[in-house]
Amino acid sequence: MRNINLNLLVLPDNWLARADAAKAAVVAGDSPEDHADVWRDLKHNLADLFPDEKCWYCETRCPRDDNAVDHYRPKGRVHEAANPHNGYQWLAFDFRNFRYSCRYCNERRVNVKGDTAGGKADRFPLLDETKRVYNEGPCDEEQPVLLDPCDPTDWKLLGCKLENGKPCATSQDEIAKLRVEESIEIFHLHHEPTCKARHAEAVRFVQLVQEAKQLYLKIEAELAGQQRFKKKAGEILAAMDRSTEYSGEKHFLLRAERDTNHPWIQDLLEA
Repeated sequence: MRNINLNLLVLPDNWLARADAAKAAVVAGDSPEDHADVWRDLKHNLADLFPDEKCWYCETRCPRDDNAVDHYRPKGRVHEAANPHNGYQWLAFDFRNFRYSCRYCNERRVNVKGDTAGGKADRFPLLDETKRVYNEGPCDEEQPVLLDPCDPTDWKLLGCKLENGKPCATSQDEIAKLRVEESIEIFHLHHEPTCKARHAEAVRFVQLVQEAKQLYLKIEAELAGQQRFKKKAGEILAAMDRSTEYSGEKHFLLRAERDTNHPWIQDLLEA
């Protein structure tokens, strides 16, 4: 997962007026789905905020997938609500509530083996259910459990295990761990084919880092080694660029490789 800046979203001509009209129609009794074309017309604009149309939640490219506009706060019913909740319908046409998602993260499902359930659908748990907002108004006091790619810090809470590509928490903080574990299940981040793809990328990436470490230690003894090291460092930067799959997890793996003998790793993380 990487941070997505919604402030960079480019809106089509007259889109805000259409969104306001749709919101008014829902207040008058329409279903948000009656005006689904409003958020669907933003799908490609949202995709443009992350290179190569990667899912904002799992960072997987799905070129043949009919990716969706997910409503971070559900527009329909809310599964975890303590009382009947018809959804955050007042946010159904607010682009700040939109997230670009693949079907595996967005749609509730169980895989063919029946061993992993996942897909966000109407899920939206809170750390404190008593803060749940039921009617139109600010949601600032809600504390979502689900990691949000549009939160500038949430992406750093998610990493992966080098040995198998399975997602994991980067922190031992109890609340952070809870949020990550719930997000893994709800966004279906433990989807087996995704873990295999993530594992392959992780192995290749860590191999690059190990090669760079070996070259770095030879710089003083071998002048030509400096150029070879710089080339390898450039390959590492390219491998964890935002355009690559699982770039957030690669950041996590690189952070784990830091030590006093290799100050260049921190330089790459800050680049």
